[in-house]
Amino acid sequence: MLRACRVAAGVALGAAAFLFLPFSALASPSIDPQDPLPGAADPNATRLWSVWQSDGTAWLAASAGDAPPDGSVIGWRFSAAPDGAASESPGGDLPAFETACGKDAAASGHKRVAVAVDFGDGDTDAYPGDQPPAQGVLTCVAGAEDATAAQLLAAAAKVRVNGQGEVVAVNDYPAQEKGGAPLTAPVPAADGASGPPIALIAGGAGALALLGGGAVIATRRRTKPSVPAGR
Repeated sequence: MLRACRVAAGVALGAAAFLFLPFSALASPSIDPQDPLPGAADPNATRLWSVWQSDGTAWLAASAGDAPPDGSVIGWRFSAAPDGAASESPGGDLPAFETACGKDAAASGHKRVAVAVDFGDGDTDAYPGDQPPAQGVLTCVAGAEDATAAQLLAAAAKVRVNGQGEVVAVNDYPAQEKGGAPLTAPVPAADGASGPPIALIAGGAGALALLGGGAVIATRRRTKPSVPAGR
């Protein structure tokens, strides 16, 4: 009997404690409207374009000022970097140089590089409300042997850079990035273009020939003996 009373008393005390718990302890945790939803893009995260170079098996971090050699594969990716430094490499299968550029060798003084562009994930990388292009870019570009990764990108797409030379937009993405100046790719010099153009040389030679011929005629006229009058 005494044991039953003790059990009943314990149940009653537990029920009373439950009833007197603050309502906030039982309610769901409050959600700050400023906080991003799980899995959604963080509006405050740093976002940037990063460049990578393939070693044939994986993407390796690179720099916009690097000058990749002939036969290289470089990739550009737009991604959110919550810590301001780490960024994502291009997604999908690693491109092969032959797929984009074929097997023909580059001309003398030139190089060919496969350039891939990944605009990032629309859910986690894009600015809230922004939508990346549906398809990325994979193309083969030709450039001078000292062309940088940024210049090669400018040969494959429309590029804008900030005052520090950092890429801020590719093909006008992200849409909210309105600043920056256009970056143009340098045009490779034609083969053997180490002196004045051939047409200019030929034209100069022709002019010299005409001048020389005129001088000879004038000299002959001055040295021709005069004929006495009346003969």
